[in-house]
Amino acid sequence: MASSPHSSSHLYFLLVFFLLLLAAAAAFPVTSEFELGRQSRIHFRVYFHETYLGPDNTTVTVVNMSLPNTFGDIDIFDAVLRTGPSKWSTEVGRAQGVSFHMSQRDESSLIPLVLVFTAGNFCDSTLTVIGRMDASGKADRAIVGGTGVFQFASGNMVSKLVTFDDAGVVAAFDVYVVYYDDVRLSAIG
Repeated sequence: MASSPHSSSHLYFLLVFFLLLLAAAAAFPVTSEFELGRQSRIHFRVYFHETYLGPDNTTVTVVNMSLPNTFGDIDIFDAVLRTGPSKWSTEVGRAQGVSFHMSQRDESSLIPLVLVFTAGNFCDSTLTVIGRMDASGKADRAIVGGTGVFQFASGNMVSKLVTFDDAGVVAAFDVYVVYYDDVRLSAIG
């Protein structure tokens, strides 16, 4: 099968673009050094409030495979984080992420999520978390990074189901995080 003149010109353009990009990267290297500062370790608990029904729905199913055990389904959520299990407790942020129903045998899910803090000591900071949750709602997930107060964060987050009904879920998130105070960046060159 012969290629059209248009596909050849697009390929040529991409090749030239990437060669120029490589030349620019070699001509203007950007390097920096940083010091992490003092290491801090803390534990805190927040409560995840997910709503399935009504105008305050926080979860949407974007793929529904209609297979046994929800295998293959994908949900997107933007749930509320509060200081307690009550819906009247203080809101401190959001838990935003995706739930991939990945098991053919049970209701387990792979859940990458970001805890976005909008109030309190961690305001304007985030923690990025990923891991597996089983059918009972238990999960022990890795903290793989953060922003704001939580620069260069690591640790883990353990979750446990508090309440569950047709309207939604409340889960306790115990967060064990290591992060660094006074991160200093300096450019070289």
